[in-house]
Amino acid sequence: MRNNNSETIAYEQIKKAILLKKLLPGQRLTEQWLSENLKMSRTPVRAALKKLEEERLVELIANRGAFVYKPDMQEIKDVFDVRILLESHAAKMAAEHIKEEDIEKLYLLLDEEKKSYREKNFEKFIEVNSEIHLMPALITENKVLIHQVRSLIHWSNCYIILKDPFYERSEDTAMNIPEHENIVKALESKDGKAAEKAVRVHLNTTLKSLDNPISIFDV
Repeated sequence: MRNNNSETIAYEQIKKAILLKKLLPGQRLTEQWLSENLKMSRTPVRAALKKLEEERLVELIANRGAFVYKPDMQEIKDVFDVRILLESHAAKMAAEHIKEEDIEKLYLLLDEEKKSYREKNFEKFIEVNSEIHLMPALITENKVLIHQVRSLIHWSNCYIILKDPFYERSEDTAMNIPEHENIVKALESKDGKAAEKAVRVHLNTTLKSLDNPISIFDV
């Protein structure tokens, strides 16, 4: 029981450090250094690193050790290319089937997104952003589409966690807020073409924002 608790603490603390940009892409994570800083044995640290590897936040390399995952832009572009295809199609379909309660939920999510910026809560932003992007697929009730979109959102969340300049933006300067609003307004108007275009524009903007190196230096 104690080991499981230590594993959870190690997982949460390491993930939090990655979310707060205290551990940067490509940075080496030795079990000894982590166990000393977390004041626990290496066993729960090793288990936590394995769990973070499953979330694509840590990369375990044989004979070299653990590193904060550092995706290359080609990998990110490949994932976003497929997201653009599927999510824009989902938005076009959703515009034909959207209900009043769906619109209400989307506006609530937009409010939660703004709140996450005001509170500088990156973890909450990731959660809300994922829900906003999944909603059009859910509205279609197409199980295959829902599964694929959910999988791609989960996959690309690691890129957002590792590379998105969340802490450099405010509620007023974050482009994703007005772009998400454009998607919701198009869906509310039941304009499939506008919803499809709004999703494409937004995901391309997101992709461009990820194509920037992160530096620990404020220069």
